[in-house]
Amino acid sequence: MDNTCRTKTVQALTRDIAKKRIVLSHKLQRKEGQWGKQQKSDLIDSLLRKYPINPNYSIKENGILSVIDGVQRLSTVRDYLDDGFALSKNLCTVMINGEEKEIAGKKFSALDKETQDELKASEMQLYELTDCTEKDVREMFRRQNAGKALNSTQLRTIIETDEMADIIYSLTSHPIFHKILTKAQRKKDLDKDIIRETLMLMETDAEHDYTSFKSSHINEFMKLYQADINDEKLTKLETLKQSFNKLDEGFDSLKVNTVSIPMILYAGYYTLKNHKDFDKYMDAIINFVDNYDSNEEYKQFCQSGTAASEKVRGRFDYWQNLVNSL
Repeated sequence: MDNTCRTKTVQALTRDIAKKRIVLSHKLQRKEGQWGKQQKSDLIDSLLRKYPINPNYSIKENGILSVIDGVQRLSTVRDYLDDGFALSKNLCTVMINGEEKEIAGKKFSALDKETQDELKASEMQLYELTDCTEKDVREMFRRQNAGKALNSTQLRTIIETDEMADIIYSLTSHPIFHKILTKAQRKKDLDKDIIRETLMLMETDAEHDYTSFKSSHINEFMKLYQADINDEKLTKLETLKQSFNKLDEGFDSLKVNTVSIPMILYAGYYTLKNHKDFDKYMDAIINFVDNYDSNEEYKQFCQSGTAASEKVRGRFDYWQNLVNSL
């Protein structure tokens, strides 16, 4: 692996992001929006005070830099220069060319021109990594995030192969996830575990039972599943994508409790696999949502310990039976 460290101004970085020369959506990196207002304000304040800022790391492929560490920093400076948020009101004044400047509570457009220019001229480091193997990238990701508060869902990316990460990234990029999850849920990468759980249901049969969604069992399944991405699995994945397309076409919004989402996605796949009427399946979803509060048969599997095999199996059987009855 080779690397080059470049020092760039904030203005140059935001321009490169706007022109998509730098992208902030690498499959290994957390989504934007993880930071709160104070963290974002501290970064802008640090840049103006010329405090050292951690370097950003990117993979360079075909002239495009995909950020694997630094998405929160880079998206923060981009958003602030776009007037996307106001700084925290508890910030102290900063010295710009020997003069105290008030920045607390201000958006970028509210700063005086001298302070604006100082911020745009502030510098950040960006490492460009080239000739990386899959192992190099994942090891870099692990080391750069050591000690940071990655949740268990986000940490699963470390154990997944590049091919598996591509599959999950492709599926979670489907627009249906904007209709079934909130922005906050997507920030936590909940969509990735929903896909993993859906795959577990798709591989459950008379010989294999993957109906425990405990974290360790998801990890075990992913290691097993990715060891052999064969033609049969690829065909199943294509059927799953087709069901996503139909759900996306059929619903403007689909809000259900999150433990039911893998079930609904699996049942969509199961509907197509068994050549059932998909329009009838979507009608069944509407009926399920409208009558959920009185559906005691199903709700018993959605209360406490929902990752346990007994609860997952109860939900799984319910949706299989529903599709079989269409």
